[in-house]
Amino acid sequence: MKILGIESSATSASVAVCVDGKITAQSFSNTGLTHSQTLLPMVESTLTIAGVSIKDVDFFAVSNGPGSFTGVRIGVSAVKGMAQPLNKNCFQISTLEAIAKPLENTGCHAVSVMDARCNQVYTAQFDCECGFNRVTDDAAISIDELAETLKGIDKPIVLIGDGAIVTFNKLKDVVPAVSVASQGIRYQSAASVCLVAYEKAQNGEEGISANDVLPEYLRLSQAERELKMKNNK
Repeated sequence: MKILGIESSATSASVAVCVDGKITAQSFSNTGLTHSQTLLPMVESTLTIAGVSIKDVDFFAVSNGPGSFTGVRIGVSAVKGMAQPLNKNCFQISTLEAIAKPLENTGCHAVSVMDARCNQVYTAQFDCECGFNRVTDDAAISIDELAETLKGIDKPIVLIGDGAIVTFNKLKDVVPAVSVASQGIRYQSAASVCLVAYEKAQNGEEGISANDVLPEYLRLSQAERELKMKNNK
């Protein structure tokens, strides 16, 4: 089984190829160029390194949010554009789930946190004591609200994601046993997107058509929020 994964929900972008559950190639970019400039060249080079033709890809996988509105749209559009002509199914993977995946089987309670600004985070929680099991749905909440949900958890709590440091600094005095994942695994990657998709396929899921792949933002964009406030005056 061959899976091509794309992750572009933040400032960096990555592409990975997974063959039968093994990551065979991955490319990463954090150059400051837009994802629309970097993603497709990265797809081409990663497939070449993996020795896989795009026509031989069984599934396309993409992190469909939350995250940067523009970044998520570009990743989703790229996958739709590749999968649709080939009539291949896709897996849309929560960015927060992909972020927490490296903590699988580490014995901790994983908390994915992405900086959503205004003292808010995009977050989801996973039980990684034995395996990788979702505990909460993806949500956009304040750090204070997140703190309340973590009280009473009796295992090590590990924050992971680009909001981990700012969240840790606000939680360390009120939530015991909280720590931050190491920098090497802290941020989202296409490899994790591929591995989550592979496990779903192994569990019998068939993915969805390219037409059905949609971004998941969790909240309105700033422009939409400002327009809504203006109209409510």
